[in-house]
Amino acid sequence: MRALASTTTKTATVSAGMKWGAVLTGLGFLAVLYLVTAIISRHYRPWDAVKGFDGFPSTSKFQWFLWLIVILFSYITLWTLRARQHNYSALEIPASVLIVLSFSTITAAMAKGITIGYVQSGRLFKVGRDYVTSGQGGILKDDRGAPDLAKIQLVGFTFIAVGIYLITVLHQIVTNGITVGLPNIGSSLIVLMVVSQGGYIGKKLATFDKPTLYRASPPSGPPGTAVTLSGANLESPFDSQLLLHGSPINSTSWSNTSIRFTVPAADPGGNAWTVPKQVVQLAVSTMGQQSNSVPFTVTGYRPISIFGLRIQNKRQKP
Repeated sequence: MRALASTTTKTATVSAGMKWGAVLTGLGFLAVLYLVTAIISRHYRPWDAVKGFDGFPSTSKFQWFLWLIVILFSYITLWTLRARQHNYSALEIPASVLIVLSFSTITAAMAKGITIGYVQSGRLFKVGRDYVTSGQGGILKDDRGAPDLAKIQLVGFTFIAVGIYLITVLHQIVTNGITVGLPNIGSSLIVLMVVSQGGYIGKKLATFDKPTLYRASPPSGPPGTAVTLSGANLESPFDSQLLLHGSPINSTSWSNTSIRFTVPAADPGGNAWTVPKQVVQLAVSTMGQQSNSVPFTVTGYRPISIFGLRIQNKRQKP
């Protein structure tokens, strides 16, 4: 009875103001951490923390980032609440929290290692956001801009697990003034996270079999211009074709990560280019699989009129 009375007295001393103060302390810690990181790195947008080398958000970094922020906030908030009760010892961290944080870290590290391995082996070409066709890549999309089920699953289960855990922490603050440690994460949520992260890594290991094109360099020019197309899984000219508006054209050199060709004097139908600037679509077909298309602008022709007849005048760049 004395122990129960003592516990009741301690719980009663935890006022609503103390709880709000603990929550604000947790938020303040995140704000200070953000400012220090931004000043040191000179990147002032939090979104930059989850971007990959190509400039697009990384799914593995994003889920790692979410768990890190939630666990940091939870720890600082609950420790502050207990410190106001004159208990300054470290909080207990359940094995479930360590497992989730470890798996999210390992997933991000493995995803980075797989990408580096693909780049070094020539199976993937990372060139930066400014060099990639706009609209590709992202939290829920693959490098071709299509929805990626593995990423959707990972992000969806991450939102569910993070949301439930954050609600559990806030409920613990509201209903229990005496804090021993961080709350547990349910075993079912851990299984969902492990399965989704495993699916994401497995999908990443099996990716990049389909040919992929990036931006043409240069992106425009008159007929006769030498153009380089960078990409991945382009194979060789013996089992692949370079397509302009769906029709094959010749290349001057070909490797697994780049193709060089010369802009033809006429369109695939054999007709001369008829407008000053004409946008065409380039693609690659490799063993029955067609890549995404990238645009190229054909320039250098200007229609002129002689005796009322419009003819084509080829204007080469100096």
